[in-house]
This record gives sequence, structure tokens and C-alpha cells, in this order.
Amino acid sequence: MSQNFNHIQQNVDAGCQHSDSLQIDTKKSFRNFKLFFASARLKEEETWLTDNKIDLVISDVASLPMKAAGNLKIPTILIGNFTWYDIYSHFPEAKNETHLIQSLAEEYSHSTLQILPQCHLDNQIINHKKEVGFIANNGKNIRNDLISFLGKSAENKKLIFIYLGEHGTRSVNWSNLRNNKDCLFLTRDPIKHPDVHFIDDKFSYHDLIASSDITLTKGGYSTLATSFANHKPVITCERDDFYEFEAVREYLQKWQIGIIVKSTPFKQGDWQEPIKEALKLTVKNKVPLNGEIEIAKIVQQMLS
Repeated sequence: MSQNFNHIQQNVDAGCQHSDSLQIDTKKSFRNFKLFFASARLKEEETWLTDNKIDLVISDVASLPMKAAGNLKIPTILIGNFTWYDIYSHFPEAKNETHLIQSLAEEYSHSTLQILPQCHLDNQIINHKKEVGFIANNGKNIRNDLISFLGKSAENKKLIFIYLGEHGTRSVNWSNLRNNKDCLFLTRDPIKHPDVHFIDDKFSYHDLIASSDITLTKGGYSTLATSFANHKPVITCERDDFYEFEAVREYLQKWQIGIIVKSTPFKQGDWQEPIKEALKLTVKNKVPLNGEIEIAKIVQQMLS
């Protein structure tokens, strides 16, 4: 059964600012964070919730809606494998910004429930939590159609799907990919290089992951979850600037479903050995999936 949604675009958190696809600009992130907090309109949010007779607020992973709803005694669900409190409190500048960090913690503390999908960070600021499987979209294996589209160059090759985001075009020495003679590299990123095949929206992101042998990524949650839901191992870059990666590292190593490459060889495109190792891994039936189904049940229970 289809549902109709009204979508009103607005800024609900500051997020993080990137210097490239693999590096956070922590100073700029804090500047934006402070500007957002200074302009946050709590009362306006409360008024909107009241005027629209909202029964439940769900957030991923903004903190302001949690406080606005909490002040009105409206139940809330925070869905996310991390909070911005987790991330910002581990930036080098955090020691000088304790008031802002505590303000984030206070807003999150109004959450009725935090749903923790797999590969998550835990926290001590939200009292009630529920762990679920990965939240992901299953793709369709269209490998035959994909190879037909790519031509003879794709025949008998391992297909490697690259997702580094829009900043990823400048993050890697793409020329070194030609050392991987038995691989063909695909992407939806705007990478302009003869050794990387750019695929437009003729094929969906989820179908491309489902049809490839490996996903090579910066390690964001959505890409990891989609890869595992489609039983694909991942290769990702070591990241010491974004605290979420602590959970990613632990999860990949525990379940042996991905390979972590140090930052320098990753950016050099030195991927031959990681690809060989990733091809040895299996993912199917190793990790909990169907988090979206579990969440739908929780939402129904809270609304009943």
C-alpha cells in the first residue's frame, strides 16, 4: 500500500564539512555547528509540531527535533548508528567547545528510543535503545545486462563498484587501477578517467552493488548496509578523523566481511592485494539484516 508524504525542506542539523571525500575539516565543521546552534529555532519547531498535530517524531540523526518533541511530550525515535554528539565530542576542538557538546547531549537525551542498526556506536546519553539489523535496499542482479552494456572489456572480469561520494574524484590516483588487469571498475561518482567506467542512472545504485563482486567505498553506513544486504564484501579506507569508523573497523574485523586499507595506499589506488583478499570473503548469512522491517513494527507499536 502506497503512502503520501508532505516534504518540507529545512536545515535540521549542521552535519560535517569535508576537505575531500575521505577527510573531515573539523575546524570548519565546528564553525558551521556553532552557526547552526546560534540560529536554531526551537520554538518555531514546537509550534509547527503543535499546529500539525504530530503524534510521533522520527529523526536520522538530528537532535533539535528530539528536544522540540520532548518539550511537548511527543514520543520520538532516533534512528542511526551514531549521533552527532559521538562525532563532535571526538574532534580535536571539542575540549574548547564543551558547552556546545553538552547542548547536543541534552537535546539527544529527550529521545524516547534510539534504534541502533548494525555497526553502531553506543552512547550514555539516551536511556532506551533497541538494536536491529542493517537498514538497506536490496538490489537486483543485472550482471548480464551490465556486461552487455559495457561491452567485451567487461567479459570475464571482476566488477568493482566504487563509491566515494562527489568529492571522491580527487582522492585517488586512478592511473594505478590499470595494474588490476582482471578487474573492471564501475562508479556513479563523477570520476573522469579511462580506467573507471562511469555509469549514469540507466542502472540503479543498488543494482550496481548487487551485480558487482566487491564494493570499494569510504565506509559510509548506507553503502556498507546495501553491500551486506546484497551479500557483497567491501574494501574501505582507514579513517582516523571520523569516530564512526571505530564501529566500522570493529564490525568488519569481527565478521570478516571487509578489508580495511591504510589511507596512503588507498589514495594511491594500490588495491591489488585488498581486492584479492576481499574476493576470498563471504557475507551471506553472516550479519543481521531487515532492520527496516523491525523498525516498521516498532513505529506501528508506538502509534497504536
